[in-house]
Amino acid sequence: MQKQHFRQQKLSQKDGFSITEVIITSTIIGILGSIAYPNYIAGIERAEYSEVKTTMLTIPPIISAYIDGTGKTPETWDDLSTITAVMTNNGPATGDLSSPITLPSSIYGLLIEGPAESVYTLTATRVVDRDKDETNEEEYQFAIKSCFNISNGASDLRSGNLSDIENTLNCG
Repeated sequence: MQKQHFRQQKLSQKDGFSITEVIITSTIIGILGSIAYPNYIAGIERAEYSEVKTTMLTIPPIISAYIDGTGKTPETWDDLSTITAVMTNNGPATGDLSSPITLPSSIYGLLIEGPAESVYTLTATRVVDRDKDETNEEEYQFAIKSCFNISNGASDLRSGNLSDIENTLNCG
């Protein structure tokens, strides 16, 4: 009987974790989190980039279909919506093509310019960069820019710092 009481007393003293075990476990979890979190954020950014790039690649055929169907160039997002809707966070895009739209589930805004000499230029910039009052060249200003020539079908797409890719497109 006394032996059994001694075992129960010894077991009750062993309940819980020591401070050393808690510190080691917390450190391991912290190290794993510091490795995994940047990869998680990079994956989200890659997914957003892919979505924006895909949207930018689908717009030139919509513009071409509109021109083929009506014989004139589109001036509004509503014109393009007669072919297929370009979606935003608030539903189908509306208004002038020159007014930027924010793409769904994205931090990118899209702007269409043109046609200038038969070339449309599409520029996608991060909304947080676009909304800044002052532009600081050293800050992160990742953009995607493409062009589409409606007379010969030539197109090009570049990504990087907006000032670096501004004049590198070739849609001659």
